[in-house]
Amino acid sequence: MKKALGISLFVIILLGLLTGAGFLLHNYFNDSLKGVNISITRNVDDGFINYEEIYNIVVDICDTTNNKHIISIPVDSINKVLWTNPWVTDVRTLIDLNSVLNVQLVECEPIVRIYNDKNKSVYIDEDGDIFPVDNQYVPRLLIGNGFLDFPSDKYENISDEVYLNTDLPVIFEVMKAVLNNDFSRSCVKQVYFDKNKNFKFFMNNTDIIVIFGDDNNIDDKLVKMEQFFLKMQGNPELDNFKEININFNNQVVCTKHKLR
Repeated sequence: MKKALGISLFVIILLGLLTGAGFLLHNYFNDSLKGVNISITRNVDDGFINYEEIYNIVVDICDTTNNKHIISIPVDSINKVLWTNPWVTDVRTLIDLNSVLNVQLVECEPIVRIYNDKNKSVYIDEDGDIFPVDNQYVPRLLIGNGFLDFPSDKYENISDEVYLNTDLPVIFEVMKAVLNNDFSRSCVKQVYFDKNKNFKFFMNNTDIIVIFGDDNNIDDKLVKMEQFFLKMQGNPELDNFKEININFNNQVVCTKHKLR
């Protein structure tokens, strides 16, 4: 008898909970949208993604004049449109229990800007993903340029087939190594790729050009460059040098300015 009463009580409570949940869900899905919240994740205050532009796009897609209920808000369409933004790397959209649409965007974080031989450029992030330039926002990044023939309108990854037979992966490897070295990251401002497929570095705070050579032994040559500049720090003789060549084993070859 007690067992039967217990089961009956459980069924009554369960039915009550289901009824209450159904009532809440019915009210939720038939409620109108109360607001739109846009958040952009990036490591700078201003970036490639314009907040007002994204907000207006989302509100326009929601079309609350015609879509009066949450269940009719085209969340999938919002995601699809926002993914077309070339600087977006992730989109998450959720309507919370307060009937507010929350849109979270993650913006790309390029580490270098590289120009081809037609003076067209692209941004590349840590993973080798490629992004277009933007005239409204220009971050300060390590610059690469020179005799580089690669398409500037294919925003994929440097490992994709369209770039495999170009020199873009090679210069990106060198530039990434420069950024991963504390010393070179602070003093190299431009990496130049010449017609002989060798690299030259243009430096901050000095007119000296560093002849880096090819892409062999990158890390060893960066250490050699660091040791040379630290050793010559404060030495007035450094002002007489036009170039330093670190593309030799166990030595640095210096070229002085021509005497006038």
